[in-house]
Amino acid sequence: MTSTYTIIDISQPVSSRTACFPGDTPFSRQVTLRMEEGATVNLTSFTMSPHVGTHADAPSHIQGRMDADEGMASGMPLLPYIGPCAVLDVCPLAGGITREHFEKAASRLKELPPRVVFKTQKKLRFDVWEGSVYSHFTVELVEAMKSRGIIMAGLDTPSVDHIDSKDLQVHHAMIKAGFSWLENLDLTNAEEGIYFLSAAPLKLTELEASPVRAVLIKDLI
Repeated sequence: MTSTYTIIDISQPVSSRTACFPGDTPFSRQVTLRMEEGATVNLTSFTMSPHVGTHADAPSHIQGRMDADEGMASGMPLLPYIGPCAVLDVCPLAGGITREHFEKAASRLKELPPRVVFKTQKKLRFDVWEGSVYSHFTVELVEAMKSRGIIMAGLDTPSVDHIDSKDLQVHHAMIKAGFSWLENLDLTNAEEGIYFLSAAPLKLTELEASPVRAVLIKDLI
């Protein structure tokens, strides 16, 4: 059987060179067994924040207690992360993504599925922290997306909020609106259009976020 669809990987690579949010825990690897030293297998362990690389935030990231069972990554619904999805090209853009940006990009598509990801840049530097110049969502964008039936939104920058935000208005607005979201996507190889998204969070019962392997599948729908 010959496959006619194309898979586009929209996940950022994760390594010891991957830049992360200031104050967060970067990726590090420990080799615990080495075959060259006589072990039967090679074995490693690793440490990193679940917000390094492409990931999904759980509600407990910004609300509740970390010793509670509710709101953790394992409880995030899978439906928002799997299904038809639109790539909306708003690049080059640094700053807040507005209702106008959203509506203009959406108007170029014949239909708007309930999942959207915003392409804000043509090239990404995974090993360099871009500081305060990255694109982020705005509350008016969240309201506009909700009015159009969106259930999941993602972008190719570290956070849906501005780096200097103290009240995390966008995070709270998205939770209030019932949204799921993805951060740190790599959309450099994805053209504007409609795809099938697969980006399920891991079933991590004690963490406030989860890494995902996000892919777009073209010509599957």
